[in-house]
Amino acid sequence: MTVKCDISFIIVSHNSAKTLRGSIESCLMAVETYNSSQARVVVYDNASSDDSPKIINEFAQKYPDTFIGIQGIRNLGFARGNNQAVAASPSREYVLVNPDVIFKPETIKYLQNTLYSAPDIAIVCPKLLHLDRTPQKSIRRFPTFTYLFLKHFVGEKFLRLIYTFDYYYAEMPQPEKAVEINWGIGAFMMISGDYIAKYGLFDERFFLYFEDVSLCVDAWQNGYRVLYQPQASALHLYRQASTSSKFNYLTFIHIISALKFFAKYRPYQIQWQVISWLIKVTPVWRSHELGLRS
Repeated sequence: MTVKCDISFIIVSHNSAKTLRGSIESCLMAVETYNSSQARVVVYDNASSDDSPKIINEFAQKYPDTFIGIQGIRNLGFARGNNQAVAASPSREYVLVNPDVIFKPETIKYLQNTLYSAPDIAIVCPKLLHLDRTPQKSIRRFPTFTYLFLKHFVGEKFLRLIYTFDYYYAEMPQPEKAVEINWGIGAFMMISGDYIAKYGLFDERFFLYFEDVSLCVDAWQNGYRVLYQPQASALHLYRQASTSSKFNYLTFIHIISALKFFAKYRPYQIQWQVISWLIKVTPVWRSHELGLRS
């Protein structure tokens, strides 16, 4: 029987060798604040073709009691990769860490104190910063179909002129303490192990994108809360690969995931049922070439 540890740091990598080592080292520095038998770092690699497997093996050999490296034979996607990693290390709490995120150990204490401040808190998100220490737009309101449609096809600059929607909490004053939010991006978040044991982590219908939105929607619908803790922060190399241009493969995946999201939460509308069926039978080409969301 697998012994449940206090905390597991979860990283899913795919061709992330340029930044992966820094993320793993951040997690291991945080682990040093715990007894090695009470904390784990789990890295699931989605069949990388760069040096990611080599880096993972190095850490597995150096930290055999703390580090778990899992080499996938194919790219399962972000949601399934995280689910596989979580299953490998039952814990009281989990910290999901993108392979392009670095943080200081004290960040974890802020997140923990917030997570355990009330029994109905399932997810806590920190402040994410660019490398120049400016805040990222990492906390957001639940999207509407109209907003996402216009964002993809007319662009955000023009969108702000024709469709008023405070998607990025732009009108909210910068909070000084933990506040409730709709959702935060899955690049870095702490999640209750009890919640995951009851309801699971990510919906594996989302290969990439929107699994974090869906996770937070489900948490709210299950009677739990999602909080943003600005006293905790992390650096995130945010590439926005799916929105760097209007037409690329990741944009296509982003749109497909958005349609799946609306189909999931609006099943009573026949148009969404049809879209959901079409997505289900549509092949996802070249999925092995996809990288992580960032």
